[in-house]
Amino acid sequence: MACPKEPGTPELHGPWATGYPSGAPAPPSRVAPEAAAISSGHANLPEPEIAFDLTPLQNAHRYRGIVTYVRGLAVRLMQQKDVPIEFWGWDGEPSFVIEPPHRKLLLTRIPMPRYRGAWLFAQLATRRRAMKSRVKAVHVTDPEALTALPRRKLLATVYDLIPLKQGIGRRRALARAGYDSYLKGLRKADVLFAISEQTAGDIVEMLRVPASRIRIAKPGVDLPRSEPRTVRRARQYFLYLGGPNPNKNLGVLLDAMAQCTELEEELRIGGYWLPKQVAALEAQTSSAELRGRVRHIGFVPEEELTALIRDATAVIIPSLQEGFGLPVAEGLAAGALVIHSRLPVLEATSGGAALVFDPTSATALADCLRRAAHDPELQKSLRGRALEQARQITWDAAIKTTLTTYEAILRE
Repeated sequence: MACPKEPGTPELHGPWATGYPSGAPAPPSRVAPEAAAISSGHANLPEPEIAFDLTPLQNAHRYRGIVTYVRGLAVRLMQQKDVPIEFWGWDGEPSFVIEPPHRKLLLTRIPMPRYRGAWLFAQLATRRRAMKSRVKAVHVTDPEALTALPRRKLLATVYDLIPLKQGIGRRRALARAGYDSYLKGLRKADVLFAISEQTAGDIVEMLRVPASRIRIAKPGVDLPRSEPRTVRRARQYFLYLGGPNPNKNLGVLLDAMAQCTELEEELRIGGYWLPKQVAALEAQTSSAELRGRVRHIGFVPEEELTALIRDATAVIIPSLQEGFGLPVAEGLAAGALVIHSRLPVLEATSGGAALVFDPTSATALADCLRRAAHDPELQKSLRGRALEQARQITWDAAIKTTLTTYEAILRE
């Protein structure tokens, strides 16, 4: 559902872009001698021939959308018994309950940098795990950990190529080297899992990887327990979840808020940001139109996220580019009114159950904000349609594609 536009309005994501754009601290490191634990529990069960990378659940990616994808896929791979899998990670943080026929291979955590050069250590850890494993193929889900593994088939999940589109500043030579290493790894991988048609198309166009080496494995969304909206809060709010990356287009949302000074809603911004990023936001919102109306609320724990999304007047995703657009799916699953930019990849997710706008027009977004705030019938209609659409966003196809690919590559 498109919002009305002013006359003349024109028609129209990647950890490497800004380090960790959410500003999330990496989990604490335990300084200890290198060690690895391999556990299966039953000696007579089939030997796992493929490994799955769990490390995004244990590093700074756990505060980004990547963790939602990896966790959702991993949980379902652990539940199936047809293809034995060796799950790779760090010992502790968190501990994993992995039952036969699967097993785990864990390294004792070593000191690692939180941001600059973290990819060097992540790749080294991947190679160390490979040295201690007997698997024939490895599925790497952490972009920073992708590295060549001799005598093994290599599979990798690709979330987006946004940093390649936007570019990495010359002053960030180490990050640029890391991203170049990642792109080299993608070109050499045997199979690439793209999380959307958008990402798959970018891989073919920008990396010249044959489409025959790409599989599309879209994420699903877990429906939270159905609960009514909280009693009206003291102050209503719009919600933005994400970082300040250029592709997220937060500026147009701030401009739209500045045009809607008559609305009582404040804008709440959730996500881990670096202190300097928060300071920049505070400076950006010091104008008379925005002062006291924009608040950075920090990282939102998973147990609080659904209620925060559900109780918002609207969840806004103003992105210029996305690989999939997980906040759209999360908003639908929580039964929220979702407002997102008019991007094919986002529209494919929302399926007509959201308000859409031209991402270059703050005026168009302001119109959407006013409609969300003042039209109770629209609220009721879109919230109901959101839940219906969310039920269609399942993991079934991704799991089938992943397992079929595993079986095929192990037969080679």
